[in-house]
Amino acid sequence: MSKINLETFDLTQLPSAEDDDFEFKSSGTPHNDLKKKLSCAVSGFANSGGGYFIAGVDGNGEADGGFPLKIGRQDLRDWVDQIVNQVEPVPRYDIKLIHDPMGRGTIQPDSAVLLVAIHESYAGPHMAPDNHYYIRAGAHTVKAKHFIVDAIWAKRHFSKPRLTHLFRLKPDKEQAIQLGILALTDAPAVDVKITISPLPQMMQHCESLFPLQSSVIDRNNPFFFDVVTYFQAKEHFGEDVYLEVEYYDLAGNFYTYKTKVEVTRSVPPISIGNDNPAKMVKALESIHKVLLQLTASRENAVKPSLVLSKPSESIFLTIEKLIPELLADMRNDLREYPFAREFIIMPKGAIYNGDPSNLILEYYFEDHPWLRSKLRILENHALIYEITYNNTPRFVISEELAAYLTSSQPK
Repeated sequence: MSKINLETFDLTQLPSAEDDDFEFKSSGTPHNDLKKKLSCAVSGFANSGGGYFIAGVDGNGEADGGFPLKIGRQDLRDWVDQIVNQVEPVPRYDIKLIHDPMGRGTIQPDSAVLLVAIHESYAGPHMAPDNHYYIRAGAHTVKAKHFIVDAIWAKRHFSKPRLTHLFRLKPDKEQAIQLGILALTDAPAVDVKITISPLPQMMQHCESLFPLQSSVIDRNNPFFFDVVTYFQAKEHFGEDVYLEVEYYDLAGNFYTYKTKVEVTRSVPPISIGNDNPAKMVKALESIHKVLLQLTASRENAVKPSLVLSKPSESIFLTIEKLIPELLADMRNDLREYPFAREFIIMPKGAIYNGDPSNLILEYYFEDHPWLRSKLRILENHALIYEITYNNTPRFVISEELAAYLTSSQPK
């Protein structure tokens, strides 16, 4: 996407023909046609790095009259807002109305050339109101094939910065233990703030330095700092210590990573002089035991352990009003397959090679418009949680939701 300054942009800066970044529509385009073309273009540009939709110009970028400032009784800007917000999820966008052709064509009184700037998105794929996904192919907006939609889903997953923590012996000074914040994906985390609560004993005099701040953490730039000495590390570090990391991605989206941290068994034994071989063997055996405990099955790796309060009856009444069709489908599936607790979401026609020993329910974007947003409602009430570990979005149904769906009729 070519970057332009919307405040100073005028028609003289338009290219002489459509390209990857610009799509032109004539002033003679009927409003219903313009509505469909705009929604498809928003999906296409958002899925393809961003771009600009220009309405009120001919194929050469010359103003050919412009669009009226009111569509029926609705302001043109509000009319456009309504169309763009039907794309799911809604990408970041800006609207500019151009009244001066600057010698490049003509604009009628009470009319304007419409410019809609769609920003590059990290939350794709974006679906148009016709339940199709679009991309830009040269100067055209076309429907995306299933493998491209899957690739955009994968990009969305790996475009998110994901951080974790690690304890290590300080290089060249093994008597100190460091806590490090590391990136798990290629996407950088920016404006990072790190808090430890309560502070370990040797750091309590540094309280004014927290939260620690780092401008960026990525695969090449982890962040390590001293937290405790190796001698009596457990006692000096403390118990019930929590690490909280707040950060943003390049698009300005906010993330947080919070976990309980324990220094015990997190670092290897240090080497001081000629240690007793028997002690070294014992230490190695301890390390081996810990590694065995870390060996996890697929189920343990992707299913977090949650302790949740029981949802109230009012919560179920609320979600029944908001997403009755989705709950009806889930209710029918669970009554037919009472042991099912996992489901995936995908476009119709997509091929999924599942595990025959693990029952997986399937729901399709085409059957449930705004499916992601509907699932977010269930996530916000802790009735489902996401366990995606490949390119297919995957969720687990809580026992509370399963019990409600299998034992009740819609309220």
